[in-house]
Amino acid sequence: MTTTRHHKGRTYHSHLLRRSYREGARVRNETLGNLSHLPDALIDIIRRSLKGETFVPVAEAFTVTA
Repeated sequence: MTTTRHHKGRTYHSHLLRRSYREGARVRNETLGNLSHLPDALIDIIRRSLKGETFVPVAEAFTVTA
């Protein structure tokens, strides 16, 4: 989840790993981790992995023939 905050004319973006759960009649959110310090490419891989996409190492994806 990406959150955006504005303060004194600047925009701040945070990348948070969160989960939602129900507590009685209310829906609550819990922050599991702050991913803001990670590179954007790695955040994209984490996002795609959480959606169910699988990744294969390059060495296993191709066979090298001489």
